[in-house]
Amino acid sequence: MTNFNKVAKNKTTEIKNLIHSALRILQTMGVPMDELTPRRLEKMAMVFLAVCDVKSEEDWKNAPSKVNSHTPRSREIIRYLNANFEESISEGSYDDIRRKDLYIPALMGIVVKSANKPGADTNDGTRGFGLSEHAAKLIAAYNTDEWQAAVDEFPVDSDFLEKFNADREIKKIDVILPDGFSVSLDAGPHNEIQAAIVNQFLPNFGYGAEVLYIGDTSSKNIYKNTDKLAEIGLNSEERGMLPDIVAFSNEKKWVYIIEAVHSSNPLNPERCIELQRTVLKDCPYGVVFVTAFLTRKDFAKWCDQIAWETEVWLASNPEHMIHFNGDKFFGPHKENIEEA
Repeated sequence: MTNFNKVAKNKTTEIKNLIHSALRILQTMGVPMDELTPRRLEKMAMVFLAVCDVKSEEDWKNAPSKVNSHTPRSREIIRYLNANFEESISEGSYDDIRRKDLYIPALMGIVVKSANKPGADTNDGTRGFGLSEHAAKLIAAYNTDEWQAAVDEFPVDSDFLEKFNADREIKKIDVILPDGFSVSLDAGPHNEIQAAIVNQFLPNFGYGAEVLYIGDTSSKNIYKNTDKLAEIGLNSEERGMLPDIVAFSNEKKWVYIIEAVHSSNPLNPERCIELQRTVLKDCPYGVVFVTAFLTRKDFAKWCDQIAWETEVWLASNPEHMIHFNGDKFFGPHKENIEEA
């Protein structure tokens, strides 16, 4: 199950909980979410709430009445989000509603395109979006004693999921870890960076470092040496706190904490403090914080967020490092980032 902790974290508690409820419902309907960023999940959930006309937890029970009576168009959905979910989305981005936010729910028959205008062209701006009858029936049972029975009866689009998952199986990146263990990562920019970290960064700068943990966009714990992590004092049970890659150099007695950044989560001061207080709180070894990017252009987008006393590595220039420090080059730093 996808972890929604990072979704809508800046919203009020009431709105955040409502967005999480929408995501749980969509997940129950079979909507794949593992490859979506927190913001993409948030947008999909809010747009789904707009189609359902749900502004509070009490509104779910009214879903069946909305099948034919509530079919908002793209710009109406944007106005709904701005009015009810603390957004300020430009109506000029109306095409994202169809192409991104409702794309998979529509393919799976959860949301019905052109519900108020059957036969309308895909690009017809007057078409609306409504709920399918099956979706409305399931939604109406949410938070009631009838929920499990409704879930059991809901016709998940297994044909879509079979083809979707088969396509993902084809698009894999195979990575051989230094100890010979092979892992397959989902294809995509984020995991391309992770593969480059294992294949290029660690051989160049790892001093024989052993990979102890590597995550994946669809599987947080794709490889995890729990015993070794515990041996070097890392708390690997803090769900969602581990970085993308953890490695340990026995030669240098250094722990490598590495984040692969494509669309989020660089090693900024807050992230370093978070890791120090959770994963690293009992670790006696020197820690090397590394943020990795594909290219210099990608790095430029995040440059002003990188924490001091950390390192930056670019897959496009694998033999070089960027050092965010003033007293030394590559290596762990004794200074406590929290106190800096």
